[in-house]
Amino acid sequence: MLELKNVSVSFRTEKKDKIFGYTRQKVLHDISFDVKKGCCLGILGESGSGKSTMGKVITGLLKPDNGELLLDGVSVYANRAGKKCLQNKLSVVFQDYTTSANPRFQIKSVIKEGLRVRERREGIKLDYSSECKALLEMVGLDESFANRFPHELSGGQLQRVCIARAVACKPEIILFDEAVSSLDAHTQVQVMDLLKDLKKKLNLTYIFITHDLTSITYICDEVLFLYQGKVTEHIDIKNIANTKDDYARKLLESIETFDA
Repeated sequence: MLELKNVSVSFRTEKKDKIFGYTRQKVLHDISFDVKKGCCLGILGESGSGKSTMGKVITGLLKPDNGELLLDGVSVYANRAGKKCLQNKLSVVFQDYTTSANPRFQIKSVIKEGLRVRERREGIKLDYSSECKALLEMVGLDESFANRFPHELSGGQLQRVCIARAVACKPEIILFDEAVSSLDAHTQVQVMDLLKDLKKKLNLTYIFITHDLTSITYICDEVLFLYQGKVTEHIDIKNIANTKDDYARKLLESIETFDA
C-alpha cells in the first residue's frame, strides 16, 4: 500500500566550491521498496545510515530530490491531494514521548488531538469523554489516567498514551520512529506486545524504524537493512538467518555473540 520508487535525498553542506557554490551530501541513494497492507516492516540502521531522513520522507515532512512516495497508488508529493491522502491515512509515534506530549495538557487533551483529526476528516462530532476512555483501555490504562498530566506517568505509560493518540484518528499506517528505544527492556516487550495486539485488532500496517535488531525480530514481518543511505537487504524475518548481506550478517553475529 506504500511504495518508495528511486528516492534520493541530499543536503547542502557548509563546504563551498569556488565554481559551483555550496556542495551537497547525498543521504539516501536511489531507495526503492514497498510496504504491503497488514505488514510490519522494520527499517534497521545505525546512526547516520539515513533512516531518520527516510522517516521524514515517508511522513510527508521532506520532499525527496528525486523519486516518488506512493500511497495506494497516489503520489504524495505530486500535489495537495497526495499530501492530504497521506495525512488521512498515516500516524506517527516518536521516540521522545516527553516532548511529543504537551506537559501542560491533561492526558485526555493529549488524546483529543488525535480525535480532532478524525473529526475534521470524517465531518463528525465525537464524544471526547467516552472515546478517551475506550482508547485508554485499548492501550492498557484505565480512565483515571485521563485527568493526569504527563509528568505523573512513567515512560511506558506515557508512550501508551502517545500510541492511543496515534490510533485515535483511525489511521491505516503507523510509523514508529525509535518508539521503544528509550524504554527499559521489560517495558519494551510490554509495549511491543500491545502493538502486536493493536495491529491485529485494528488491521493496521506498521513501519518500525530502529537501530535495534532484537526489537525488529520480535515485532516485524520483514526487515530492510539501511547502510550509508543504501538498502543492502530487504528480507522476511523468518529468513533472516539465511541473509547473504555482509552488513546484515555483521549485525546478526553481534547479537549472537552478546547472547552467548
